[in-house]
Parts: sequence; structure tokens; C-alpha cells
Amino acid sequence: MSSEEIVILEEGRFGVLAGPPPEQGSGVCVLLLNAGFIHRSGPFRLHTRLARRLAASGHASLRFDAPGVGDSIARSDVPLVQTIRAAMDVLQFRHGYSRFVVGGLCSAADLGWQVALADARVCGLLSIDGLARKGWWYRFARLRRGLAKNPVAWVRALHRRVRPRPGPGMTDADLRDWPADGLERAQFAQLIERGVSMFFLFTGGASYFLHRRQFGETYGAASRSAAVAFEHWPLCDHTFFAAADRLRLIDSIDDWMGRHLRR
Repeated sequence: MSSEEIVILEEGRFGVLAGPPPEQGSGVCVLLLNAGFIHRSGPFRLHTRLARRLAASGHASLRFDAPGVGDSIARSDVPLVQTIRAAMDVLQFRHGYSRFVVGGLCSAADLGWQVALADARVCGLLSIDGLARKGWWYRFARLRRGLAKNPVAWVRALHRRVRPRPGPGMTDADLRDWPADGLERAQFAQLIERGVSMFFLFTGGASYFLHRRQFGETYGAASRSAAVAFEHWPLCDHTFFAAADRLRLIDSIDDWMGRHLRR
């Protein structure tokens, strides 16, 4: 097993650095960001297992808790993007890493997107159940699902439609830290132009993503770049509860890193 060591970060926080030093491996360090309020080990220890697989393949990684999450009990007034960049500074000046992959699941994908835009040291982005817009293909897929329902389900759906509603509900965009609608295409193209490799995966737990073609509809022509890996696993849940799904994800990320982020 590859060695792991504690890295002291700002404001009394710490992380676990796994993998070879930059001169012996790929030279890339993956920052595994918290999925919501889940501890740095990830859902069902996904981050720990992924870190050790990546280390065996020559890639370093840092798993750590953002302020207010897991072992980082104390909150901070420092913006999260700045906190992540400060961790990158520590890894660069104390450990020699200058190329980073950022991101993760759900809110971690959103934060990784922001960090990638803000810092040129980011050479790779992991986006699992990240940003996607509900366009024509979403509506098409939803209609197709509706037509496949039995008549009883149709009656229930109609009943819900005609009941009075207290007001408009929260949308997916309201609950996430996404850019203004339409801005993502220019940002995506900017990352591609800068040479950032990207891994996108949408699971069946992303209720706002129902059809593969939503990806191209969201990000435009740049989504077809060779630097982009995209997968849709509609039978997989949001937190990768099944061990087979976790292994499949680890295999996919390890393969993507090997193809796109070597020296």
C-alpha cells in the first residue's frame, strides 16, 4: 500500500495526503472535496478507496474536511474557493505539487468548477452529479417516462396537478451553487481552451438529468472535446450505495486519470 501522511493546513485543519511524491508519479494531486456534509472519507469510504487506488497508479491525492464539516468543527469566514486554493498552496510549497485535479460529488462538483475557473494550477475537474440544465431533452425524457406509466399513476399525477399549490417550489439550481443560466457554456469553453481535462458523470440520483443529450445541450459544442469524458449511469444512486457502483466509479476515474493526466 502507498504511504499516507498528515498534512497541516490553515486554521488548524489537516488532511491526509496519499500517493507518491511528484517526481516519482504523475505529478498530479487530486483534491477530494467533501460531498455535502459527509466526512472526508466520502460516502461509504469512497474517497479513501479512490485515494488508495490512485496512489497505486502513481497519482497523489488529498482528502480533507472543509470548515464546519467532519473533523473541521470550527467554521470559517474565508470563502470556500479561497480555502481550497490555500490547500493547493500548502501542497505546492511544502510538497512540490503544482498540478491539481479538483471536484467530487454534488456540491463538491460545484466547488470544483469554481476553483478550476479561479486557479490556473487546476488541470483536471471531477464533476459527479454536477451542473446540467433542464432543456428540451430533459422534457422529452420526462414525457417518455410519463407515457410508460400505468393509468393509475396518470390519475394520481393529474390529481397532484389540479390541487392548489402554496407557491413555486425550490428548483435544483436554487439548491446548488451554479453560475447564472447560460454562463456555463462560456466557462466550459474557457476551461477547454486552458487545457483542463474533465470527467463528468450523472447518476440516476440527479433528478434534473434524464437524458444523455442534456450534456451537449448544457455545455455546447465544446462538450465534444477530446479532453472531456462523459458518462450517464441512470441505474446508479447518488451516493453509490452499491459496492459494485463504487468499484465501477473508482475504475472509471483511475482510467480517466491514466489517459488524460500523465506527465
